[in-house]
Amino acid sequence: MKRLGRRTFLGSAATLLGTSLVEGCKSRLPRTLVPYSTPPDDAVAGLARHYRTTCRACPAACGMTARVREGRAVQLEGNPEHPLSRGGLCPVGQASIESLYGPGRLPGPWAAGKPVAWPDAEARLAEGLRSALDRRKGVAVLTRPESGLLGAFLDQWLAALGQPPSQRVVFDGTARPWLAAGRRRATGSSALAIPVLGAARLVLSMGDDFVEEGSVVELARGLADQRAAGGRSLYVGPRMSLTAASSDSWISTAPGSELMLVLGLSREVLRIAPPPEIDPGVRATLGERLATFDPVTVGARSGLGGERVSELARLLVENRPSLVLGPGRVVAGSQAEQLAEAVTVLNGLLGAFGTTLRFFDSSRPPAGWDLDELTRRARAGEVGALVIHQADPLGSGAGHRAFAEALRSIPFVAALAVELDETARHAHLVLPDHHFLESWGDASAGPGVVAIQQPVMTPVLDTRAAADVLLGAARALKKTQGLPDGGWADVVRGAYDVKEREHGVKLADAAPASVALVPSALAELPPPPASRGPAAGLVLATAPSLRHLDGRVSRSALLQEIPDPLSGYAWTGWIELHPSTAAGIGVHEGDVVALGGAQGEVALPVHVTAGIRPGVVAVPVPDASSLLEVEGPPGLELRVSARPTGARQPSHLAPGGSEQHGRELARGVSRERPRLPHAAPLPQMYAPVEHPEHRWGMVVDLDRCTGCGACTAACYLENNLPVVGAIEVQRGRAMSWIRIHGYVEPTPQGAEASFLPLPCQHCTNAPCEVVCPTFATYHTREGINAQVYPRCIGTRYCENNCPYGVRRFNFFDWPRHGLARLGLNPDVSVRERGVSEKCSLCVQRITAGQEQAKMEDRPVHDGEIISACAASCPTRAIVFGDFRDPGSEASRLARDPRAYRLLEELNTQPGVVYLARRREKD
Repeated sequence: MKRLGRRTFLGSAATLLGTSLVEGCKSRLPRTLVPYSTPPDDAVAGLARHYRTTCRACPAACGMTARVREGRAVQLEGNPEHPLSRGGLCPVGQASIESLYGPGRLPGPWAAGKPVAWPDAEARLAEGLRSALDRRKGVAVLTRPESGLLGAFLDQWLAALGQPPSQRVVFDGTARPWLAAGRRRATGSSALAIPVLGAARLVLSMGDDFVEEGSVVELARGLADQRAAGGRSLYVGPRMSLTAASSDSWISTAPGSELMLVLGLSREVLRIAPPPEIDPGVRATLGERLATFDPVTVGARSGLGGERVSELARLLVENRPSLVLGPGRVVAGSQAEQLAEAVTVLNGLLGAFGTTLRFFDSSRPPAGWDLDELTRRARAGEVGALVIHQADPLGSGAGHRAFAEALRSIPFVAALAVELDETARHAHLVLPDHHFLESWGDASAGPGVVAIQQPVMTPVLDTRAAADVLLGAARALKKTQGLPDGGWADVVRGAYDVKEREHGVKLADAAPASVALVPSALAELPPPPASRGPAAGLVLATAPSLRHLDGRVSRSALLQEIPDPLSGYAWTGWIELHPSTAAGIGVHEGDVVALGGAQGEVALPVHVTAGIRPGVVAVPVPDASSLLEVEGPPGLELRVSARPTGARQPSHLAPGGSEQHGRELARGVSRERPRLPHAAPLPQMYAPVEHPEHRWGMVVDLDRCTGCGACTAACYLENNLPVVGAIEVQRGRAMSWIRIHGYVEPTPQGAEASFLPLPCQHCTNAPCEVVCPTFATYHTREGINAQVYPRCIGTRYCENNCPYGVRRFNFFDWPRHGLARLGLNPDVSVRERGVSEKCSLCVQRITAGQEQAKMEDRPVHDGEIISACAASCPTRAIVFGDFRDPGSEASRLARDPRAYRLLEELNTQPGVVYLARRREKD
């Protein structure tokens, strides 16, 4: 009798278990599947349909493509035809599908804390408006930025009710009004300024964290393109943000010296190379006003030294066309407008106007009330009714306490919202609006660019379009003059033809505006600050984050689950301290420290890093709100106290921490070392593995990666990865298939950062395959390290034998409840507990692309199949392709002198190739 080995027994048992599960499920399968009650004519069950629309998760209005299966959206990517996104999408845009199926959505109208029917809700809305008009009180509308048809409609709606359009109050938590004010002071113009990073040979950011806030997809791609073309980028700020980490150099200056530095650079630029295009009178006037800001004085105040200030000015001149950005939120304070004015002057002296900084006539309507004016009038009893549409100032920090009190003075407040946010909780009537993926609309995405928003699916709840609700109220009041006759969908469809709606964007030529510096520029310079002695406490720097673009605490579980790439923290805020500062307080990595400010105290865990200036403490924007006295950016003017609490909360940093310890995992090249040495071939005991047709893999360009995490978010949604929550993340049980390793290491000048996106390497000689007792993991003929989930019995031998640490183990079942089940990708199985899982190179997309090519009787074209992480990367740092095709982009990049593979000395022969980051060592 043949002896039954342990491995053979386990393999047979796994096979029998999988067969029995399939047989047992057959009796429970439904006999009839009806994906649509009334299917579209071109709908085919099992095949995806794609719709172009516009992301409204932030005011940037990037183009978006939604993949829809059986009538429900399951994946979001960028619109490649949109000039801003060009196919990329940030993590916030990715996570917006989570809010579509989120448990916080309003299922119907609410009034006085209980649900009401729509007819009753509409009657209450009309009655509340009528009461305000009868008492001759004002009706106001508080809304998010609406730069398209809906904004014009709201003005028309107010006019129909006899109210001036100035009573439409726009609240934008991402706005930086000091930039426009500073440009007006320097140029006398209100023209819109658009930076063109790709046209600049040198970019200097004055605390402008454009990778984390603003139009992040457009600007991050611009930075990557600028660096790929041989340009350089510098960042000035108190801490190493994602933007600073993505730049060539991080320049740490004394807090509060940013204005003097810009003025000193302007003086040196004017001395080295006076720009001929500037009026001689203006040039002479500026020379007189800047005379006292010599390099020695500025160098002493900023801590850089006079020689380095002169060197920065020389670099800006020699690398023209150059561009200066900012000031960003982290350095903006009481002198924000003056600093923005100085930056504009410096750009003018560098000849950036019309080249790297382009101006366009602003088509925005005259500004109406702002939030402070609405608050004042509400307190005075002048506002009888307020309609709030998709605006949540009370959720944007503690700086709006006065507005919260003013809301109580308004007799009738109605909120049109998707979720019951902090502001909607104060409303008398809450009317559920469509999610932007369910509604029609548009937005101005930039000069000459109109982003068109169309519904990609029917509403999943009993919601109604906000414009239709307001139209119904106006008709009930018999005040319809100037308003459209049909519904809101008819208005949008009538404004754009079918082709424009299909492409999701309408483009037009935008005439540039002519802008020049005016004689009054820098007329109100502050006096040079007197030398100050050491002050008590730590300087507070509010750190931006991609989790919360507008300063609000994110409602997205997915965004909170993805760790911050530099600190490693997830599901919580954190405090950044320099090692010397942490030693002075007596705390270490993971210790919980309480910061005391003007308004209160906040206790958060500490991340000790060389990427922050000594004497400065950085806190994410939402967590810092309880420390601030007033609304607005605090700049670097506030000081806080710090004390240890004795508690600990370690971060989610990978083993090894935030330093590479000389291992050169994230490698770099420089002028001294322009190419990497290739590892010598290692001897093998077995015949090489053959890939007869395809060898799928990826190339990751570390020079283009900004650590934004869009790849991680896309992978979560494409592959039905569970969000496990804060407790399991702290236990190291996060289920992400691709994570971003952020390395921050000290240098003589400060610190240097690197990002390393790490998915499964899909090794040809995979160590995980040879140890699996049930053959659950194996190597396919196309180079994919595949995982057969029904065969996996959870021994975790594969995980222990993987040198890259990229496998995940399901400790629990993670069921989706309610609407969340609708967001699952039907092309990917949902794994159960006790199963190891990992990146599959989106094998479902590979199979779909091959099937499509087979039906069309042709080979697969390069770029036709793209993994989810590569498709959504805003900077195109990830390229997916077939290494067997010598003409593919992936193959071409794999032959680049910067190409290398992780841990080549182990002879695992990974299918993921990295391109080393270019670094300037001079």
